[in-house]
Amino acid sequence: MNILLTTRARYNVESLQKDIQDKIACLESKLTLARTEIPSEISRAMSVVDSTSEQISRLEIKLETVRHEVIDYTHEVKPMVGELGALVNRMQEVKKYAHYLSTVVKIEDISSQIQASLMTESLGSAVDSFNEITHIFNLLHSSSCHHLVTYVKETILFWNKILQDRIAVEFEEVLKALRWPLVVTTIKAPTVTNVAELKERMGKLFKKLLSLQLPDSISLENSGAHPLLLKIVGIKPLLLPLELMLKPLKKRFRYHFYGQKQTNSLDKPEWYLTQILSWIRDHSDFLERNIQPLLDESGRRDVCARTELTRGLVMMVMEKIGHDLPQLVFDEANFSHLIDEVLLFDSEIRNTYSYPPILPGCLDVLSLPEALTKWLVMEQKFAMQKIEQMLQSPSCWESQYKGITDLDEVKVPECAESFMTLLHTITDRYRRLPVSDAKLQFLGLQLELLEDFRMRLVQVMKEASSAPTGNIFCAVLNAVHYIAHVLKEWSELTFFLQLLCYKNNRSLKTSWTESPSTEQLSHTFQSSKGAENHTSNSEIGEDEDILASVLADIPDVLVQHTVFEEITSLFESMETDMIKAACHYVFIDVQARSLPYRRDRWIALPAPKELTTTLGLSSSACEMFLVLKDHMATMESQLSKFLFDRFWQHLTKLIDNFILNEVVFPNYFNDGGALQLQFDITRNLIPLFGDYSHSPASYFRLSKEACTLLTLPKGSALLLRELFHSREQVKQQQLDIQSALRDIGVFTLTPEQCQRVFSLRTNLAE
Repeated sequence: MNILLTTRARYNVESLQKDIQDKIACLESKLTLARTEIPSEISRAMSVVDSTSEQISRLEIKLETVRHEVIDYTHEVKPMVGELGALVNRMQEVKKYAHYLSTVVKIEDISSQIQASLMTESLGSAVDSFNEITHIFNLLHSSSCHHLVTYVKETILFWNKILQDRIAVEFEEVLKALRWPLVVTTIKAPTVTNVAELKERMGKLFKKLLSLQLPDSISLENSGAHPLLLKIVGIKPLLLPLELMLKPLKKRFRYHFYGQKQTNSLDKPEWYLTQILSWIRDHSDFLERNIQPLLDESGRRDVCARTELTRGLVMMVMEKIGHDLPQLVFDEANFSHLIDEVLLFDSEIRNTYSYPPILPGCLDVLSLPEALTKWLVMEQKFAMQKIEQMLQSPSCWESQYKGITDLDEVKVPECAESFMTLLHTITDRYRRLPVSDAKLQFLGLQLELLEDFRMRLVQVMKEASSAPTGNIFCAVLNAVHYIAHVLKEWSELTFFLQLLCYKNNRSLKTSWTESPSTEQLSHTFQSSKGAENHTSNSEIGEDEDILASVLADIPDVLVQHTVFEEITSLFESMETDMIKAACHYVFIDVQARSLPYRRDRWIALPAPKELTTTLGLSSSACEMFLVLKDHMATMESQLSKFLFDRFWQHLTKLIDNFILNEVVFPNYFNDGGALQLQFDITRNLIPLFGDYSHSPASYFRLSKEACTLLTLPKGSALLLRELFHSREQVKQQQLDIQSALRDIGVFTLTPEQCQRVFSLRTNLAE
């Protein structure tokens, strides 16, 4: 066996030796190769470097020669370049004149073609030539040649009127034959016989009129619309054929709702609004069946015939409102009634008739400064009158749901609920306004009303502060909490989040514009654009410092997380102060009744064995606990559950600290006194709060732990006190003390407080 092991070991050693020798041979061959080949490669590289250096030198000499030649040539041709430059500029100017004149000639030629077509009654050819002029205008409308643009525009208007008059007469006759507009009359109209032929003629004329559509910029200037409408973003002219279809309706509208007609009454805007809605309803079917296919065939599939006609009718209403506005702003009752009716009208056409929200509507007119300023003043005036009426009501501080257990949980006074309903109504009125700036102005009005109402609540609270447990004080507290709670809920609504985003973005733009370092930063950025690529790191650092200073100058405009954040914090602060005031009032009353209890001779009470049969609530504590119970019952009946929970939890902290500092620390306790105090606390005080919490003892930790230390068996108390004394010499035993205190159920009292409690036990005196 030994021989076999020796043989195997020898074989392993020989194999290892052979591997090592092979590796050594391989390394020696590589080393030899490196010694022979590397020097030759180095010499080859050096020769390449030398030749490259020579080439660079030759190129530098050649470059210098070429540079001198270029400089010499530049000096020679410089006079000629100046002459040629002036010639080129002159040629370009002449070219512009030629192009200008050719454009004028082209327009005159097209005008001649249109005239010739009209003389031969070739309307189609005339319309095609007219489209050529509009195409030229679209190319030139942004040109600086204002006279040329004006000439083209006047030419377009001239021929448009002639062509439109030629076609419009026939188009209106066809529409009249088809019984357009579809209005209700008492006279029965004869039946249309040749409907197919009339529709075919209407289609041809409709398409020709579409070709006569003026560019938007020209059409708006010559539309004759009310000046207020031109201030509204998104106002565009109607398609020409639909504008002609709207013409008889406009005539009827102006006949009935302008001038001295009885139907034109400022206090009855619902009359013309209802008429517009009926026209939209009556003509929708005709438009979808007869006009929409014509628009589709003409390549106008993006245009809805019913929407286009609705837009024209809505613009009629907008003009009517703009016409009546100067008189309405001096009549608050009629103006308020107009706003209500317009809000209903806008909601009707948007929801029932699918009028797109991106298109201008009647609310755009009310968002203009001419109407919005009066609206805000009127809204504020009516709101203030409503608030005065709320607070003067005999039942303003009573809950509307008093006596209904399920609904009266929050105990909101009538005035607070009415006030928030008022704010909600204001929100509903301005929520659909299309202009965000107008919405922000209404939001500002709401914030002003909230602050005014808060100040009124503060005044009432101060008047009732002599009785913080009274009905008025508690009703104000309920109102404050309810308003803060509702504002928090509103702050999470999409509508107010969108307003917050818009407000923050606008504030950021304003702050950036007004920042004193903005001009410096702009100058720096402009300079950096023209700087060379080899800008130094120090210059980059300076630019970063300037940017940091600019950003530091901009105020922190994005710290606001909700639009009601500031006013909500004021209401919450008021709520906290009122709860503290109520707690302080109750605590002072309880403390005033506690003097006999604090002066009890805890050191002279009978031994625990004698107290066991007669143990009960200390007679000196009866009045104190009875007053506390009465106050708790009163506050529970007058405060909402949330507020009452905050109230009694804050009150327990005061009472807990009071018992420790005013009852325990100033007295000495024998065994009977400690037992009596523990009974008063654990069997009488803590159960008073048992109806409000499943674990009321957790709110009296200081008192309960003090009683635990006072009633701790003497042996355990002595051992623990010794541990306290040793702590003064050996600080490493701090953890042992905390562990020992936790073992007996003491978690809140500090070791110093525990040591002081032990010093109050007479049975531990040395």
